[in-house]
Amino acid sequence: MTILEATFEQKLFELIPQTRNLGIHITHIGDSELQVSGSYALNKNHLDIVFGGSIAAISITTAWSLLQHKIQQAGLTGSLVIKQQEIKFLLPVHSDFECVATLQSVEDWPLFLESYRQRGRAKLIINAHIVCESRITSTFQGVFVLYQPS
Repeated sequence: MTILEATFEQKLFELIPQTRNLGIHITHIGDSELQVSGSYALNKNHLDIVFGGSIAAISITTAWSLLQHKIQQAGLTGSLVIKQQEIKFLLPVHSDFECVATLQSVEDWPLFLESYRQRGRAKLIINAHIVCESRITSTFQGVFVLYQPS
């Protein structure tokens, strides 16, 4: 973990305290990708697999973090919220895992910036997936909205 990841992780835990309890750590922040590691032990359920609610929360958090980082890098301010999500659970998760978030389309980023600067509101789709033992175990797609509070 570099200083960038450590600093952003600390800020995440301050902005959304519940994320500290998810047992995640930001391992990579790139221009269009953000990756976290997740703890099986802190998220397992009575079936000895990772709880579906944890998978959903970690997917949302990873996707939100990617977009929040890009927004900060662009020098924008505003409130970032999730508007809609869809998650598909493909396989059970039996050990520590990773969650990787990406922009649905890199070409959408300039349109997002333009929309926000012109209207004070913009939306963007972020995809994420959970990987355990080199297999994709769930997929996530979320619509996030950045807006200027009134």
